[in-house]
Amino acid sequence: MNDATLTRQYPPQPSQKKVFFVRDFQGFGERYGIDYRFPLLASPHQADAPVLQGDVEEIALAPGISVTHSDVQVLQPYETFSRYSSPLYTLVVLEGCVVLTLNGQEYVVRAGMAFSSSLYEHQTMNARHTAECKLKTLSLGVYPGDAWRNGMLDSLLREWEMHGPSTFVWQVPGFLLSGLAHVRQSKAHGVARQLMLEGLMLQLLGQGLSARQENAQRSGVPVRCEQHRLERVRELLESAPERDYSLAELAAQAAMSPSSLRSKFRQAYGCTVFDYLRDCRLALARRYLLEGHSVQHAAWISGYQHATNFSTAFRRRYGVSPGNIRPGG
Repeated sequence: MNDATLTRQYPPQPSQKKVFFVRDFQGFGERYGIDYRFPLLASPHQADAPVLQGDVEEIALAPGISVTHSDVQVLQPYETFSRYSSPLYTLVVLEGCVVLTLNGQEYVVRAGMAFSSSLYEHQTMNARHTAECKLKTLSLGVYPGDAWRNGMLDSLLREWEMHGPSTFVWQVPGFLLSGLAHVRQSKAHGVARQLMLEGLMLQLLGQGLSARQENAQRSGVPVRCEQHRLERVRELLESAPERDYSLAELAAQAAMSPSSLRSKFRQAYGCTVFDYLRDCRLALARRYLLEGHSVQHAAWISGYQHATNFSTAFRRRYGVSPGNIRPGG
């Protein structure tokens, strides 16, 4: 993803300057499913090689919003390959430049710009970082949860889903950049600082939604109807992946022809309908394995008729055999 990926998993804490080594990256990758590549290292096992140094801070704002601010110096080039899930993710670059690749499309995010997208586990987002560059970024994630259902964030996500392609780069208004700089330099702390940040993050989300609406109007995409119908199919697959589906049945749900559903689903979500269904089944099976179910039973109740086919697909998706998954692990 970006440099903020390294700290998103940490509990909220004061800003601190530290050096991140290869061994830190290896630990993050094992725990959170992120792959890192270091092109200049002779061996990926040089655990004591420094990668970057800087200050990081993670803050949990209103229920359903997580913010990570990072101010780092990259000591050697590296790439990240991550599967990160958030119905609305925004990366603001305050200094430097971040190059992201998602669904085969490259996005260059320079200082004063933001990258926004709806991200799903079946997608891989890649970011490249060059040596000696200075990066200041703000990473904002919105996450589903009962705490905000039927509230403002729920309305935001509903609007977000109705306006065509969800991945784009946009210019952050100057008044917001000034506000972010003011909060970073302010001596305010505790509740006062959190309230200032929360207000700025809500404005940022509003500006992102407005930018998306303008993009949809310029492109002439039939946004509300079509995207809503595609999202209905995706939610059906995610909520009941164990069921048997045919393309014709799903196309009827979307009020499209099978060929239209096939092409439009791939365009919207970066994979085929049945690749998405497979990933949902595997994620469900993994939860059952962690709960203590046998491999055969987890495969069967997740929609797989043959444990052998399940084991092969599981190993390709997660890199380990389902028999190696331990309850509670």
